Amino acid sequence: MKKSLVTGLLVTAILASPPNYVSAYSEGVQSKSESTYVQNVKNANTLSHSIRTLGSQSPLAQAYGLIILQQPTIKGTGMSSLTNHQEFVKNHVREWLDEYNPKLVDLNQDMQRFSTRFNGYYGTLYDLAEAVNTDAETKVSFVNAFNRLQQDVQTIQDGMNQTLLKLNRFNDLLLQDNKGFSEKAKIAIQSLEGSDGTVTQLRADIKRLQEEILVELAKILNRPNEVRNGIINIGKQVFTIAGGAAQTQTIDFISISSLGGGILDLFDSQTADSARIIEQKQKELLPLIQQLAETQIQVTEMTFIEDQMNGFTEMIKRQITTFEYLMNDWKALNDTMIQIQLDLSAGAHMDSVGLQNQLIQLKKFSDELYVQTKQFENFITNVTIN
Repeated sequence: MKKSLVTGLLVTAILASPPNYVSAYSEGVQSKSESTYVQNVKNANTLSHSIRTLGSQSPLAQAYGLIILQQPTIKGTGMSSLTNHQEFVKNHVREWLDEYNPKLVDLNQDMQRFSTRFNGYYGTLYDLAEAVNTDAETKVSFVNAFNRLQQDVQTIQDGMNQTLLKLNRFNDLLLQDNKGFSEKAKIAIQSLEGSDGTVTQLRADIKRLQEEILVELAKILNRPNEVRNGIINIGKQVFTIAGGAAQTQTIDFISISSLGGGILDLFDSQTADSARIIEQKQKELLPLIQQLAETQIQVTEMTFIEDQMNGFTEMIKRQITTFEYLMNDWKALNDTMIQIQLDLSAGAHMDSVGLQNQLIQLKKFSDELYVQTKQFENFITNVTIN
């Protein structure tokens, strides 16, 4: 008789590294004649890599989620609590794929539309700024146009605030259910592993190799500019365990087996080195999985499922952290635009050159915003999960 236990992703957390909070443009345009109000306004031409990082992480989160949904239901005496927590996490995956990931896509489109609109207004605003002190109608036209743009920014910021609240609530429940599964799995594994410590050592070795693979995968995947038409390959390795009474059991180890297409098209030395290290670590990993399965097949199954859940949970944590970086960037933009509004409404003499330089800074932010929203879009549409 042949019994198949379909298991899943063992690689724990294939992540792009946390976004580097780097300015897209390190120097603003300044003028000696710039007024005090412009000098005191925080430069808004700084945009971290948060948007493109959100995009680069999205296919990985989806890959984890899709594999988790293929998990078999854990069965066995005393396993009902594990089964419940497993189903809870699956429901969280469905919720992320159906609701929260689309929210990030919609937000990206909103920011891209703002960039397009700002760039459409920019030339007119720049010209109007030259005469805001000498012509009342010109100033009114400038203020009205600028206010419309600021309102767009405010609307997007309000939406971000609401989205973050929902993401944090979602994450709290996900963490709770993932922790519940891990705690129950630990108890179950301790009862199954025996007294010689073999299972514990095998699990520790597997964990170590996973972490080493993670380091190299992160190096490759943290290259969002290089990814076009990329492929995340999900492969299956079948382990056969001979049993008594002519019974043979198999475990299908499903994992992110490789990255292909545009992800590796630009093969620099660091990427090549990382790819070679990953290949070597995978060769070391598979025999350990085989040995663990032969020692205790049920523990192996729980190990696979637990690591899938941990990986998905960590991906969501990274997505939320990156989203918070983006919110900081966006708030700085909004604060800058509000400060310009306040100074314009105060009725004081405005330095036209200083105002134009501030518009130049905003234009730089807008240009970088457009680039990154297109990168996000390309990740969503051009990275295929096979």
